Amino acid sequence: MEKVGFFKILVIYFAVAGLIFASNLVSIESIEDASVVPVLLSVLLLIPLWIWHRNHRQKASLSKQIQDEPKRSILFWIFAFFILAMIVRIPSVLLFANPYEKTPLIYLLVLVIVVLMKNDVSIFGFKTSKFGRALLLGTLYFLLFSLLPQILTGATFYMLQGQMLIKGFNPLPFVFAMPFMTLCVGISEEGLFRGYMQTRLSRVFSSRKAIFFQALLFGLWHFIWHVSPLDWFGMLMHVGDTFIIGLLFGYFYSVASNITPLVLAHGLNNSVLQGFIENPNAKATLESLPMFTQLLFYIIPYAISWAVTLASTKFLIKTIMKPND
Repeated sequence: MEKVGFFKILVIYFAVAGLIFASNLVSIESIEDASVVPVLLSVLLLIPLWIWHRNHRQKASLSKQIQDEPKRSILFWIFAFFILAMIVRIPSVLLFANPYEKTPLIYLLVLVIVVLMKNDVSIFGFKTSKFGRALLLGTLYFLLFSLLPQILTGATFYMLQGQMLIKGFNPLPFVFAMPFMTLCVGISEEGLFRGYMQTRLSRVFSSRKAIFFQALLFGLWHFIWHVSPLDWFGMLMHVGDTFIIGLLFGYFYSVASNITPLVLAHGLNNSVLQGFIENPNAKATLESLPMFTQLLFYIIPYAISWAVTLASTKFLIKTIMKPND
C-alpha cells in the first residue's frame, strides 16, 4: 500500500474523529446518555463519504478480486486496523461513554479498500443487491439471536416468580438510536470484523479459523466498557457474549458473503433493547436470587436461542436470498 496515500487517509480518519469529539462540547440534552449533536453528526458525516464513493466508483476501475498477499502481510493489516480503531475507541468510551469512533472507522475502511487496495467494497460484503430480502433476513436474524432470548427469559421468570421483567416499551430511545446504531455501529463493526477481517483471513486460513479469529478480536473490542470503573466480571461476561455473537455472525457471513443483513440485525439489537422499560420490582427480585440462579435465567435462554439461530442460518439465507434466482 502507498505510504503517502495511507498517511492522507490517516489524516482524514483522525480529523473526522476529532470533529465528532469536539461536537460533544455543544451542550444539548442527551437521550439515553447519548449526546444529540455527536450522534447526528456521526450519521450526517456518512453522506459526503457516500457521495465520494459513488462518484469515485463511476470514474475508477475497481477490482472485484483481492490481490494475493502473504499471511504475514494480511495479519499485519488486520492488527493495524484493530489498533487504529482502538486508538479512537478508547478515549471515546472513557471520555464520553459512547462509541463515537464508528464513523471515522467507516471512513478508514472505505478509503483503504477503495483508494489503496483499489477494490470494490462489494467483495468485502458491502452489497446492495436484493436489498429488500437482505433487510427481511436481517430482521428475522435479529428476532432469533436477540429478541427470542428476551422472550424466553421473561416467560421463564414469570412462570417461576409471577412477575414481568419488562413492563412496557418506550419508542423514543429506539427511534433516536436506530439510525446511529445501524448506519454507524452496524456498518463499521460488521464491515471491520466480518467484512474486512474475515474476508482477508479466509484467504490464508480455513473458514473456521477465520471465523474464530475475527470473533476473538470482536470480543476483545468490547473490554473497554468495563475499565472505568474496573469491573472484571462484567468485562468477562461482555467479552464472552460478544465473542459468541462474533462466531454466529461470522458463520452467517461465511454462508451469505453479505453484511447487509448483519448490519440491520446489529442495529436492531443495539436500539430495540434500549426501548424496553424494566419492571423495578421484578428486577429487584431477580437480583435477590443466588448468583447461580441469576446466571441460569440468562444463560439457558441465550443458549437455546443461539443454537436455534445457528441451526437455521443456512436455511434462512437460502430461502430468503434465493441465490439461484
